Amino acid sequence: MQPQRTPQNRKQSTERDRARDRELVDRVLSGDPLAFSQIYDDYFTRVYAFVLKRVGDPAEAEDLAQETFVQLYRSLPSFEGRSSLLTWTFGIAHNVCFRFFRHCSRWMVGPKDARELDDSPVESTIERTVDAARVLDRCDEILAENRRPAHQQIFHLRYGESHSIKAIAEKVGKSNEAVKVSLRRSRAVLSDNVPELEMVLENVAQSA
Repeated sequence: MQPQRTPQNRKQSTERDRARDRELVDRVLSGDPLAFSQIYDDYFTRVYAFVLKRVGDPAEAEDLAQETFVQLYRSLPSFEGRSSLLTWTFGIAHNVCFRFFRHCSRWMVGPKDARELDDSPVESTIERTVDAARVLDRCDEILAENRRPAHQQIFHLRYGESHSIKAIAEKVGKSNEAVKVSLRRSRAVLSDNVPELEMVLENVAQSA
C-alpha cells in the first residue's frame, strides 16, 4: 500500500521538482550541452502528444514540437521558476500551435481541425494549468508595482498555492476578514489589467 500524499509531501515534492528545473536551466545557461538534451528527452514525448492533439497531423506535430524546443531554448534566460519547467514548456507549445493556425490555411492542417478535437481530461487540465500560470505571472508583475509585499504574499498564498482563507490568516497573523479585504483590493488593482483574471482565479480558488 502506497503512503498517502499529504499537502506537506506534495509541497516538498514540488519544491524538489522546482529545484531540479532550476538546476537544469542553470546548466543550460552555463553552456552544458547535456542539460538541454536531458530536458528534450524528458519532455518531447509529452509535448509531441500535446501538439498532435491540436493539429491532428503527425508530420506537422513533429515539426511544431521541434519548434517548441527551439523556442524553449531561446527563452530559457527568462525562466523564473514561478511555474514548473514542464508547464512553461506547454505554454510555449500552446503559443506555437496558435501561431500555426493563425498563419496557415485550413488545407494545411490535415484531416482534422484543432477546434474539432476533443481534449482529454489530462490535456484539458494542462490547458487550464498553462492559462492559470500565465495569468498569475502577469498578476505578480502588477501587484509588485502596486501592492505592499504583505498583500502580495496573501494573494500568492490564495491563488498561487491554493490555501484557504483560514490557513492564510493563521500563517500571516491576520483575521479572516483582513485577508478577504486584502484579496478584494488586490483583485481590484488587477481587474483592469488582466481580462482573464476572474475566470482563472475562480477556478484556482475552487481547488483550495
